[in-house]
Amino acid sequence: MPYVVEIELDDGQYTLIRKQNPWTYDEDVWMFDSLDEAEKEAARWNTGKVLSYIRPMTEQERQRAKEKS
Repeated sequence: MPYVVEIELDDGQYTLIRKQNPWTYDEDVWMFDSLDEAEKEAARWNTGKVLSYIRPMTEQERQRAKEKS
C-alpha cells in the first residue's frame, strides 16, 4: 500500500507533498512504498502526517461500478 505525507500550510489548509517542489500542484504527489520511508519524510516537517493513499478510480472502473449497481 502506498503512503503519502500531508502537511498543514496554514490554519486548516493542507497539501500532500511533492518530491521536486512541495509548494506546487504542478507535480505528482510523492508516494512512498514503505511506512518507514514516509515516516522519515514526515519527521522533516513540523506538521507532517503519514496517510495511506488510495488511488482514484479509473473511468473504466467507475463505469463498471455503475453497471453493477
